[in-house]
Amino acid sequence: MKLTDMIKLGSKGFKPADIKSLGESGIETDEIIKLAENGYSVADINELISLAGSEESLQPGNNEHVDPDGLQDHSGNEGEKSKSDNTEALKNEVEELKKKLASIQDQNASRNLGGSDPEDPRKEVQNIFRQIY
Repeated sequence: MKLTDMIKLGSKGFKPADIKSLGESGIETDEIIKLAENGYSVADINELISLAGSEESLQPGNNEHVDPDGLQDHSGNEGEKSKSDNTEALKNEVEELKKKLASIQDQNASRNLGGSDPEDPRKEVQNIFRQIY
């Protein structure tokens, strides 16, 4: 860890012993500095580091992982079916919404925005003059 990084962490309230332990954790100092700038405390960062370490042991290829509930999901085909059902439902919904949008745009385009059309412009002018005099 560079001296400038240590100063940044020190300015955020980290103690020298904490900075040393974070430096030995193996996490990049840039990430630690970003966390500190976002208001994370030393305890929060240590907890994140421990969670990151436990996630490595929970990787799919790791046979040491034991499911705490003893439940395992072997429904690979069911997941694929539900995904395809969801995508089909979403596609159908998108098509329906496109149709609704097109009909609303057609209605909006054919709408008269000028207000009421006078039937006889001469009568309108005569009414105006009558109101003046």
